[in-house]
Amino acid sequence: MTVSTPVVDAQVHVWLPESSDRPWPPGGAERARSMHRAEPISGPTLLREMREAGVDRAVLVPPFFEGYRNDYAVACATEAPDAFRVMARVDLRTGDPGPVRELLRDPVVAGVRLVFLPADAGRVDDPGAEWLWAFAEAEDVPVMLLASGQLGALGDLARRRPGLRLAVDHLGLTGRATDAAAAPEIEELAGLAVLPTVSVKVTAVPCYSTESAPWPAMHPHLRRLFDAYGPERLFWGSDLSRLRGAYADLVRLFREDLDFLTGPDVDAVMGASVLRWLGWPA
Repeated sequence: MTVSTPVVDAQVHVWLPESSDRPWPPGGAERARSMHRAEPISGPTLLREMREAGVDRAVLVPPFFEGYRNDYAVACATEAPDAFRVMARVDLRTGDPGPVRELLRDPVVAGVRLVFLPADAGRVDDPGAEWLWAFAEAEDVPVMLLASGQLGALGDLARRRPGLRLAVDHLGLTGRATDAAAAPEIEELAGLAVLPTVSVKVTAVPCYSTESAPWPAMHPHLRRLFDAYGPERLFWGSDLSRLRGAYADLVRLFREDLDFLTGPDVDAVMGASVLRWLGWPA
């Protein structure tokens, strides 16, 4: 019997509403409203939407607007371990790998995800992050990171720590340029493909386009990254809570609308490669 490769969404946020017993950091609610769905995405809601779109599994990323908490994502993955894995949030200010090591003992936690936003004074090259880089390299922990606008520093990090496995969120785009105008940022990310431990999450594609599905102005960018990284280092995904357009249309984009993506390469980009990177059995 032939077993098809699962379709794996490399990034979806799940969260609960803000409440007195789950307060968010100052400004969290405003940031959530400005970027994401008004209604939280629960585990059951996500499973339903995945099923309707033809998505088999998802990597859960606790949203930064909730602060440094992983409990709900871990609970969702514990409830549905065949469908979910978690990339845990880490507070770099602690300087302590102990809690991270404890999180990673949970079989549903596959790695960590970091957010470096200039608005939060977050820098990839901040010396305060060195403890995490050292820990992740030594323990072979996969790291996803939002570091848009800091690709130079990310490249320096990958060269300095050649055992550190990094996946760049959202095509490395800042959002300052959309459609064809994003080409210089794409080219900068393509230049990092010479570093074998750097991978790319081709997630949230519609967020960087003014067009409707199938977002044709983004196709050359996806081709450029495919040519640079190959199917083994590209991970498809949605960032569903801020997706423009239908979930199924984003599945169709990679399954049918990209003429350079065919055969086994489709399976790789849409699931097999991220499963291998995370050590998540198919």
